[in-house]
Amino acid sequence: MKVIQPLILIVEDSENITDLLEFLLSTYGFRSVKTNTILDIENYVYKNSPDLILMDMLLSGTNGCDGCKILKANEDMSLLPIIMMSSHPNGAMESKAAGADDFMAKPFEIGNLVNLIQYNLKRRL
Repeated sequence: MKVIQPLILIVEDSENITDLLEFLLSTYGFRSVKTNTILDIENYVYKNSPDLILMDMLLSGTNGCDGCKILKANEDMSLLPIIMMSSHPNGAMESKAAGADDFMAKPFEIGNLVNLIQYNLKRRL
């Protein structure tokens, strides 16, 4: 029996960070898909059916908190775990206000991020 690894949607506008996250997540057994915008985020989630979203708060031209609010307001997606990421000093407070399930400050330790991902995936079950 083949075990399907969790799929993580990375919403990040920095290509360097996205590439790093994809590599690191794959070494921990996660699959990932990426986008650099929240435009049409609901359709992107429907198309890819991720198990969890890692979303940057400050995306070029858009705000990740807005994407979080859009997804949490959608009944079909409201239980999808969203971990917001930012180096912004008020990041934790703003992401919580947007409805995010968790927050990871940048720069982050990969072990801490993986633990946060695993914790939120288990909570979803």
